[in-house]
Amino acid sequence: MRSGLSLRDVVVRYGSVAAVDGVSLDVPTGSVVALLGPSGCGKSSLLRAVAGLEPVEGTVAWDGISVAGVPVHRRGFGLMFQDGQLFAHRSVGGNVSYGLPARSAVRVAELLELVGLAGYESRAVATLSGGERQRVALARALAPAPRLLLLDEPLSALDRALRERLAVDLRAALVATGTTAVFVTHDQDEAFAVADRVAVMASGKLLQVDAPADLWSRPASREVASFLGYEAFVPLDSPAAAPLREAIGARPSPATLALAEGAFVVGRSGVAKGTVRGVSSRRGRSEVRVDVDGIGVVTALGPVGGRWAAGDVVELAVDPDALAVLDD
Repeated sequence: MRSGLSLRDVVVRYGSVAAVDGVSLDVPTGSVVALLGPSGCGKSSLLRAVAGLEPVEGTVAWDGISVAGVPVHRRGFGLMFQDGQLFAHRSVGGNVSYGLPARSAVRVAELLELVGLAGYESRAVATLSGGERQRVALARALAPAPRLLLLDEPLSALDRALRERLAVDLRAALVATGTTAVFVTHDQDEAFAVADRVAVMASGKLLQVDAPADLWSRPASREVASFLGYEAFVPLDSPAAAPLREAIGARPSPATLALAEGAFVVGRSGVAKGTVRGVSSRRGRSEVRVDVDGIGVVTALGPVGGRWAAGDVVELAVDPDALAVLDD
């Protein structure tokens, strides 16, 4: 018997449109899976179907037993949304303890410490920052120890720096409590920071499910690679791929080489040349847009403080960690 969540051939329809189209996925007990994809790909519809908020075709099961016909409030699944949905008239402690048995002060204190808000029990919700509100929402969602926690873009309303910090803290809280979770996001960095495995969706279908490192290094298709941020695709046996083939070693053909940002590195000596089209700076590094013969315009990385002008011809080395081979 499978332990945890099991989906088989799940379909969610809105009229004649299949928002989720034949998805099969396992989320073993104690693991965290991220549903990753662009807006409208069906990831939130799939989450709502698991929760029991949408009619579904196919099978949604927990520990091998179908939950079809089980009301939302009896599935033992917790929900956390983008806005947190806190009760404004309750204190932080009152929010976390909502639905718990009386005399739950110890549990509330433990959870607030877990999410980085120790001592906040008496604080009013109105005095909290956006990040603090989401921490309270997470503590409240974890309070009844749900057998499955469903999180629908819980960090998307926050600024990037705060999202990055909270993603790490969210992962730590889920692991510390042994919570089985499905985490919906359109942000690759969030998915990689939070999840044990990432399920990439597009147009209602599941394209690939893998551990973050494996997903990045071995995307299953050009569609997956493009979504992850690979920006150029070159036939492996083409002349333009010659300097790249040496970096990755012998690989079977036919295949396509996918280049992420930073596949080329601007240096004093290299294996290729590129013409500078533009330069920008991000997080202390230089990003140089270079035009490489046979490949096109890609983003190369340069040393901090480097100075290049449009039209300069630069030497390019190769970073093999920013390359992936796609089987044709």
